[in-house]
Amino acid sequence: MITTSSIPIFNRYARDYDNWYVKHVDTAESEVKAVSMLIPRGLGIEVGVGSGFFAGRVGIPIGLEPAMAMAELARGRGVDVVVGVGESMPLRVSSFDYAVIIVTICFLDDPRKTLTEVHRILKPGGKLITCIVPRNSEHGKYYMELGRRGHRFYSVAHFYTVGEVKEVLESLGFTVSDKAVAVLSRGVGDYHEEPQVVDLSKAEGFGFACIEAVK
Repeated sequence: MITTSSIPIFNRYARDYDNWYVKHVDTAESEVKAVSMLIPRGLGIEVGVGSGFFAGRVGIPIGLEPAMAMAELARGRGVDVVVGVGESMPLRVSSFDYAVIIVTICFLDDPRKTLTEVHRILKPGGKLITCIVPRNSEHGKYYMELGRRGHRFYSVAHFYTVGEVKEVLESLGFTVSDKAVAVLSRGVGDYHEEPQVVDLSKAEGFGFACIEAVK
């Protein structure tokens, strides 16, 4: 799921990663609100649950995570964590009503294979919520620059555009909504902002965009 080379990084610096939410509390709360707007009823899973920050806040009961240190933090937040990788999920066919992927896409070895697996584990009509930092947003450009400078996390990240994610999802048989829930329109910085429902074509300009798709 996360790149093979990055798993040791997330294990070693799990608490540093989690502390980002403490240091950027207004931004984090804005993102939580955006995610919560799209969570449906039923049994859900967060793929790449990390430290469980989002799952714990919005009530996603199950998470998939390959980094053991991250998984332990998520369990501490009450998330039932399955240790495994997104490219080969140890989960049954058509077993979930919804799946959520938050930022994890940029750390995947093979996003297409992981999204194929998500399609497999979703029930017919199940929903996938994919939240990304769009590559062409001010946040995307900022994180990519940090990566070029050797940042321990962003140096192993690959950011995608909203259009690229939409194209892959549709090629796998998902129906992608023409609307997105997006937040962080005022550039880089820690600030609170209410999420907006925007046309998918306009979501690229936001620092955090959630794309909704149905199997």
